[in-house]
Amino acid sequence: MTLARFAPLSIVREVPHHRSNKFYGQPTTSYTVLPVLDDNSTSTLRTSGFIDTYTILPQHLYTTTIKISATMLCILPDELLLITGVTGHVGFAVLTHALKAGHTVRCAVRSEAKAAFIRSRPQIRALDLPRARLNFTIVPDITTDGAYDDAIRGVSAVIHVASPLATADSVPRDLHQEYFIQPAVRGTLGMLEAAKRAGTVRRVVITSSVVALTSVDHLEGRERREAVQPTERTGFKPEPYESEFAAYAASKVAALKGAEAWIAREQPRFEVIHLHPSFVIGRNDIATTASEAMKGTNAVILATLRGKKMGCSYPGATVHVDDVARAHVQALLPTVPGNKGYILSTKSRWNDAKLIAKRSFPEAVERKLIVSSGSVGTVNIDFDASASEEVFGFKLQSFEEQVRSVVGHFVELRLRRPALPTVSSSSMAVNQHLRPEVVAA
Repeated sequence: MTLARFAPLSIVREVPHHRSNKFYGQPTTSYTVLPVLDDNSTSTLRTSGFIDTYTILPQHLYTTTIKISATMLCILPDELLLITGVTGHVGFAVLTHALKAGHTVRCAVRSEAKAAFIRSRPQIRALDLPRARLNFTIVPDITTDGAYDDAIRGVSAVIHVASPLATADSVPRDLHQEYFIQPAVRGTLGMLEAAKRAGTVRRVVITSSVVALTSVDHLEGRERREAVQPTERTGFKPEPYESEFAAYAASKVAALKGAEAWIAREQPRFEVIHLHPSFVIGRNDIATTASEAMKGTNAVILATLRGKKMGCSYPGATVHVDDVARAHVQALLPTVPGNKGYILSTKSRWNDAKLIAKRSFPEAVERKLIVSSGSVGTVNIDFDASASEEVFGFKLQSFEEQVRSVVGHFVELRLRRPALPTVSSSSMAVNQHLRPEVVAA
């Protein structure tokens, strides 16, 4: 046996070959092998983010063990995957990760213009995909009955990201139900119903949130608790909502409760996984201008670095967008237990972003693209993601890495050229200078 090309690796494991050209698995589990590699042939392992080619010699078909990277997670590239929400920060990252992993993807978007925009993005064009690998279906309104029935035909797996996000209190309070609750609940239940009717779906991965697991009082620092577990649930709070954040949280609670009630009632043949990210931070490849980059949860960091004094506190729980995307794609693997929820979150102190950015992007500081006069409070809160890291087989990136990602993109858009961060000799050198922040209640 020879390895014609091999991915970067940290640990090498050996697994029996057994005439297989497809592998599932992750470092903490045994690898399962599937059918038939022709004699004297070369096959491709499609993996999360890269492709490895290996050759098995005929005399070794039954006896050889092959060496694979411990960081490698392989997928089924010949299945059709439906993804919703690809015009958003998380959804687009999920799409690019899925395509790099070898999936054939159908995207549900609201209009042909949205489809054209996604096709035009440099990250998609750089993949130079055959047209059959990426196609689109138009779903103008996800709240209508049967909205996804056409989109899901022939689909083997679904990643449902689409759901309303808070928009800095631009939605009138009397429209919170219509804007947040109804699309979140009807979109999720509509997808589950469509998957059941289709009969071809084996797994649905749904983007939930940590806000579906605990109360707004806890998130805003009015309660103190132990680390939140993925099995916890919080009660649904009806209208009126004091803020868009409260309405958004209620929408995630309602969607999760609705989905779990539907699953208990309908007992579908497919499995459902809920992923619960906290504040998603990192490069937003949907953004084409610096002002667009400052939208969503990235705005907490970028507005602070532009000198804004927030006058409020946010939960100290964040996660890198690439980790969120990676987990969504890996959640399709049969080695990831289904019918469960997984938290994606790291502990963070928002004001630490100022020192991280200052150390990492000195040119941006010199040009005053980044300033240190802004401030934002942090609510100490802990979400237990240890089980997720074990199941998915990777450690979630630190707040420092999240900040470097989002600030690097912002500076790149301002300078119209790549912003290469200055790397310290050790991340510890940065962390030693980060002072604990006063917790705001």
